[in-house]
Amino acid sequence: MEKRVMTVTGPVMVDSLGMTLIHEHFTFAYPGWYADDSIDPYNRDAAESICLSVLKDLKKLGVKTIVDATAADVGGRDPILLKNLSEKSGINIIASTGLFPESIGAGNYYKWQSTMRGRNLEEDLYELFYTELTVGIRGSGVKAGIIKVATGDPIISDYESTVFKVAVRVAKETGVSIITHTEAATVGPAQQDLFLSYGADPSRVMIGHQNNSEDIGYALTQLVKPGFYLGFDRTNPLMSAASENNIVSLVVQGFGDRIMLSHDCIFMWLGRPGKLPPQYAEWRPDYLFRRLIPKMKKAGVSNEVIAGILVDNPRRFLGGA
Repeated sequence: MEKRVMTVTGPVMVDSLGMTLIHEHFTFAYPGWYADDSIDPYNRDAAESICLSVLKDLKKLGVKTIVDATAADVGGRDPILLKNLSEKSGINIIASTGLFPESIGAGNYYKWQSTMRGRNLEEDLYELFYTELTVGIRGSGVKAGIIKVATGDPIISDYESTVFKVAVRVAKETGVSIITHTEAATVGPAQQDLFLSYGADPSRVMIGHQNNSEDIGYALTQLVKPGFYLGFDRTNPLMSAASENNIVSLVVQGFGDRIMLSHDCIFMWLGRPGKLPPQYAEWRPDYLFRRLIPKMKKAGVSNEVIAGILVDNPRRFLGGA
């Protein structure tokens, strides 16, 4: 039987995913954004209009699938918006379940639930992840298709370790893949070791935000461990030239089958409007096509290898091929 992947409009054949951006955000805000709801409430219609405009441009570039990497404990994860966008654009969208680092996300809430109300953290997280993957997100009926987990750097807390443990357990039961968030550029190898200690299938795990490091040795240390994909998923104008050169170098060295690319772009920030720093002006989810791919080709990387990174790697990763 051909393998399928869950999208916000239902399961699709893994071979139909096509060119895939593995880590983007349609709408996003850091935890606490809802404190301003009285001043600047969320407007789904406005979000839909902005995101559809972005999707129209991406479709012209050949993008067929986008993973929305917004975890359960940050602002902006709107399953109905994602479903509407997918239906109107024709682009597959895969929603995420999972949690952000303890210092930023829901750590205080879940620890309070455990210490003050006697709840079992592991079982509560299991119920959350499993429900969102098999029943739907917040009663919408729209199911997640991937798990996102995260840690701080360089120390992984006990809470974050429990999140990883549960993610591996649920991933095994549901057949989904796991992507990670790393705060800085040190914790990737430790995340790999943690996954292995919990019995994860490395070929279904992508260690994210490799662009945070300017040291190519950071990636090479992780590539020594078989199976794991490395997500250079912050490929945007905010990364350094050294980090960008590292991607090209790794591909030229033959590691293209272990690398995935994306932008970590936020199509629409929620909360009170403001002016972002000028370096954000060119942070659009087409940077790969405008800047990195031409640079790769100039270095001698073939169209076949590039297609392998953008099409074949996500297909294998998401489908378990």
